[in-house]
Amino acid sequence: MSLPLSQPRTTVADLVTGDSWRTWLILAALAVTVQAMFLLETADALIFRYPLIDATSYYHQALGILAGQGRTGAFWQPPGYPYFLAGLCRLFGSDYAAIRSMQALLLAPAVTLLLWRIGRRLLAPGWAFAAAVASCFIGPLLFYQSQLLAVAPATVLVTGILLLTLRAMERPSAIRWLIVGIVNGLAMLFVATTVALLPVLLLFAWRPTAALSRRLCAGHAAAVLAGLLAITAPVAIRNHAACGRWVWISANSGTNLYIGNSRNWESALTTMPGLDWEQLLRLPFLQSPVRSPADADHYFQRLTLQEMWQEPGVFTRRLARKTLAFWHGREIPRNLNLYEWRESSALLRLTVWHAGIWFPVGVLVPLALAGAVTGRRRREVQLLVAGGVALGLLVALYFPCSRYRVPVLPLVVLLACGGAQALVAAARDRQWRQACWLAGLVVAAGVAANAPLSWPTDRVCYSAHLWYAVGAGAQRDGDFDTAQACYEKALQYDPGLADVRCNQGQLFTRLQDTTRAEACYEAALTARPDHDKARVSLAALLTARGQDEHALDQLRLAEAANPLNAAAFRAHADILLRQGRTNEALAPLRRAATFNPDDLILCRALEASQKR
Repeated sequence: MSLPLSQPRTTVADLVTGDSWRTWLILAALAVTVQAMFLLETADALIFRYPLIDATSYYHQALGILAGQGRTGAFWQPPGYPYFLAGLCRLFGSDYAAIRSMQALLLAPAVTLLLWRIGRRLLAPGWAFAAAVASCFIGPLLFYQSQLLAVAPATVLVTGILLLTLRAMERPSAIRWLIVGIVNGLAMLFVATTVALLPVLLLFAWRPTAALSRRLCAGHAAAVLAGLLAITAPVAIRNHAACGRWVWISANSGTNLYIGNSRNWESALTTMPGLDWEQLLRLPFLQSPVRSPADADHYFQRLTLQEMWQEPGVFTRRLARKTLAFWHGREIPRNLNLYEWRESSALLRLTVWHAGIWFPVGVLVPLALAGAVTGRRRREVQLLVAGGVALGLLVALYFPCSRYRVPVLPLVVLLACGGAQALVAAARDRQWRQACWLAGLVVAAGVAANAPLSWPTDRVCYSAHLWYAVGAGAQRDGDFDTAQACYEKALQYDPGLADVRCNQGQLFTRLQDTTRAEACYEAALTARPDHDKARVSLAALLTARGQDEHALDQLRLAEAANPLNAAAFRAHADILLRQGRTNEALAPLRRAATFNPDDLILCRALEASQKR
C-alpha cells in the first residue's frame, strides 16, 4: 500500500513572498495588534479621553443623525464622515472610547492590506510585504486612525482608489472605471480635496493603448466622471435645495481657501478655535448681502480669488512655499500638534520624533523620490506619483499640515520601498555608479526634507490649546474637577488665553461660585476686551445680583464687539422690559429677532401693544 504524499511545509519565505490567505491574515493581525497596543497604552491618558475640536463636531453630528435630527442649510463640512460615525455608533454603541477603538481596528488592517495589494503590482513580493509591515508603524497613520477625523477613512478610500485604478488599467472596462469614479466620489464626501485625483484618473483612463481605441478610452474616462457625479451631485442638489446656492460638497471650502491665501495668511493660519475663530467666521456676515454659511463661502472665495488675481507673483511664491512644506519631514500642526501627544504613548515616541531628521516622513520622502525616479517608466509608478503630486498641490493651495497629508502616506511608503529596493539591488549587483547616484539623490532630498522649517503656526502655544480643549471636553461631560485642572495647566503655558478664563467662569457659574466666576470673566476681559461671550456671561451674573445698569453696560460693549451676538441683544431687551422701558427694549429685541425667529413673535406683539 502506497503512503500518501506529505504536503510541503510552508516556510517564512513563502509567507513573505506568497499570496495565500495566511499572508493576508498575518498582515491584518499585525496591523490590528499594533493598533490595539496603541489603544491600550492610551486608554487611560487624559488627552485621549475626549473628542477634541473637530472630532467633537463630528461625534455630535453623528449622535444627532442617530437621534433623527435634521440639518438646515448647506453642509458646513463634507457629510460622509458623520454618517460613517453614525453607522459605527449604531453597530457598537455611542461610547466615545468604543467608537475610537472600533474605527482604528477596522481601518488599520484595511490600509495595510490595500497597500500590500498595490505593492504586489509595484515591487518584488518581499518588498511589498515589507511595505505593508512598515505601514503599521508609521506614526501619523497610527495616530490619526484612532482619531475621530475624516482623514482616517479617507486614507483607506484613497489607497483603494489607487488599487482599483491599477486593476482597471490591467483589465479595462467601463464598469471597472465607473467603480473607480464612485469610490473617488465617496472619498470626496469625507475629504473634499481628494477631488485632486479626478484629473489623474481621467488621464489614465483616457490614455489609449495598442489594444484600446481612443473612442473606447474616452468612454472609460466618461465612466470615471459619471461615477464621481453619481455620488457628489445629489449632495450638491441637496445643498442648493437647502440654501438656494450651489455648494458642491460643503460650505467650509471658501473659509479654508481664505485662511491659506489671503494677504494676511500667516496671521489667519494661526487662528485657533475659540474667539479668534469665531471672529474670522463672522467677517462675511458683517457684509449686508451675506445671510448664510453658503453666502459666506462664496464671499471668502470671491475675496481670495480677487487677491490672488491682483498679486499673482505673491500667490505663486506662497504656493511654492506651502508645497515644499507639504513634503517636508515635519508634522506641521493645525488645531493640535501631533508632537504634543507623544508623552502619552511609547509607540508614538518610537514612530514620530525629531533628532536631526524628522521621522518618519523625513526618511520616507527622500526614498520615495528615489523610487519615483527609478520606476518612472512604469505606469504603476506614474499613477502613484501623479496622484501624490496632485493631492499635495491641492492641499498646499489651501494650507499644508500633518493631518491633511495622511491620505498620501500609503503611496509614499510604497514609493519609498521602491527606492530602497532599487538601492539594495544596485549595491547587490555591484552597479556602483547607479548606487552612488541614487544614494546622492536620497541624501540631497533628505537634507531638503529635514532642513529647518519655520512656519506661521510656530508662534502658537499648542500645549495651552491642547489642555484647553481637553478641559472643554471634561466640562461637557460634567467632570468639573478634571476640567478645572486642565484649565489651570493651560494657563501655566499661556496665562493670557482668554477662552480658558471664560470657560472657567462658566464652570464656576454652574458650581454657583459667583465670586470666582466673576473674577474669571474679568480676567478674560482684561486679556481680550473684545471677548463678547465673557461680557454676556458677566452681565448675567450682574443681573442676578440686581446690578442691571452695570449689566447693560457690559451688554452694550458685547454688542459693539460682536454685532451678531443674539444672546447679548436678547439679554439687553429682557432687562429693559423688566424695568418697564418697552420703547427702549424694541431696538435690541428687533436685532435679536433677526437671528432667532422666536424673538420675532415677541417683538411683533410689543410693537402691536405700543400702537394700541
